[in-house]
Amino acid sequence: MAGRSGEEADAAMAGVATGGVEDAYGEDRATEDQPVTPWAVCIASGHSLLRDPRHNKGLSFTEKERDAHYLRGLLPPAILPQELQEKRLLQNVRQLEVPLQRYMFLMDLQERNERLFYKLMIDNVEELLPVVYTPTVGEACQKYGSIFRRSQGLYISLKDKGRVLELLRNWPEKSIQVIVVTDGERILGLGDLGCQGMGIPVGKLALYTALGGVRPSACLPITIDVGTNNEELLNDEFYIGLRQRRATGQEYTELLDEFMVAVKQNYGQKVLVQFEDFANHNAFALLDKYKATHLVFNDDIQGTAAVVLAGLMAGLKFAGGTLADHTFLFFGAGEAGTGIAELVALEISMQSKTSQEEAHKNIWLVDSKGLIVSSRKDSIQPFKKLYAHEHEPVKDLLSAIKDIKPTALIGSAGVGQSFTKEVIEAMSSINKRPIILALSNPTSKSECTAEQAYSWSQGRAIFGSGSPFDPVKYNEKLFVPAQANNAYIFPGFGLGVVISGAIRVKDDMVLAAAEALAEQVTAEHFDKGLIYPPFSSIRKISTNIAARVAAKAYDLDWQAISLAQKTW
Repeated sequence: MAGRSGEEADAAMAGVATGGVEDAYGEDRATEDQPVTPWAVCIASGHSLLRDPRHNKGLSFTEKERDAHYLRGLLPPAILPQELQEKRLLQNVRQLEVPLQRYMFLMDLQERNERLFYKLMIDNVEELLPVVYTPTVGEACQKYGSIFRRSQGLYISLKDKGRVLELLRNWPEKSIQVIVVTDGERILGLGDLGCQGMGIPVGKLALYTALGGVRPSACLPITIDVGTNNEELLNDEFYIGLRQRRATGQEYTELLDEFMVAVKQNYGQKVLVQFEDFANHNAFALLDKYKATHLVFNDDIQGTAAVVLAGLMAGLKFAGGTLADHTFLFFGAGEAGTGIAELVALEISMQSKTSQEEAHKNIWLVDSKGLIVSSRKDSIQPFKKLYAHEHEPVKDLLSAIKDIKPTALIGSAGVGQSFTKEVIEAMSSINKRPIILALSNPTSKSECTAEQAYSWSQGRAIFGSGSPFDPVKYNEKLFVPAQANNAYIFPGFGLGVVISGAIRVKDDMVLAAAEALAEQVTAEHFDKGLIYPPFSSIRKISTNIAARVAAKAYDLDWQAISLAQKTW
């Protein structure tokens, strides 16, 4: 038990997994409930080995391996190196013109040959990321029931109340480091997809491995099925979830409470739980409720905020000025918009040595009813009230721009084509280099396209988007649109949290991730229109972010120890 705290050692001896990096060697598997000798190894062979995606190598098995593992006759005689298999698969993927067919092809490969899947992803990340992640994963979730082949995660429904811990123990892997969980109520910009939202945790965790290097066996995708209010799904004969209206109130809260308690009991306090695509009213509440007791992270709130803040910091590094010199107008006041706004305010307060309340004055929000102002305080949700400034009511975005005169316009409302020509021209008349971030996903929900942003601003916009866009040529200059993709942040962030052994996520750790990403943008990148480094170097980017996050976690821990010592 060397290197463990007394509490962790006691937990392991009592048969409770402690989670995090501590379980990497499997010491905690030798328990009374699960009597497995830690050094015993079970070697799969023959047909069962070829059906095990974690160890199957397909035609890459050597002559010696085929003899040792009883594979003679079960494979064609040719031996193909992994690189040649990868080349063949890439050709097959490119022959498929429909994005959903490409998605299904890659998911089948993951279920058949995990190593080859991740090699293909790592070597061709820019080409394949839009297939396994946004925007294609949105369509996959919409049609998940029709394309369902084999379960890729754990499903916990209202029918399992009182047995959640039992379900977690049914999962074959015991040393889990990262869980991505959704209840499917707000999948991307597509709304309530219920149980079919499982495509999101599966896709996110594939990126944790491909982009961040977290081992696949340490990742667990989970869907909490509390029903759906999507009538189309309820009437779909192929729908895979509960056929009932979505549970709310106490029934919902009790299931989530049981889930969070069971996760900590089964995997320990070092397992990272990432909340994904919960509706606004639940997303903020769950994060606030569990951040003091569990290692939790909400990618829609904190991950989106970090990647957008990084883009803003990188852009301003070359365009001039600090965050405190700028005025930010958000079109959309949900979990993404307010999450970004709060992290921007935190960074402004740290840079300018002012309070966050003072920093809030630089930030304005527009929701479906118009500009959020003080006269609306009694009718808006609590998380919006921080941005309810003194101003006359304004009903539309264009009028808000003319009144507020923002230097940065950030869209997260999921309303396609809301950044009209008039809106972008107004931003361009106010600013020499207007910052235009159209963050909504999928592509159909994007506030504007890259071509529209560059042409309507006469090539002056500092542009970023949530969905990928092709390069744009304007006035003989080629612009490469920057995609403000959460995949820049969460794989490296999660890896940093896991390797640090942290038991809580702090705002300073999220800021550290944003700063690490921004620092990797060079003047050469910015001249091409990029406010993020190219995705081709994402493994290196994630490694740098992980190192910074882990270092910040250690710094915060030492600060807490020093503070405690001073009070003794």
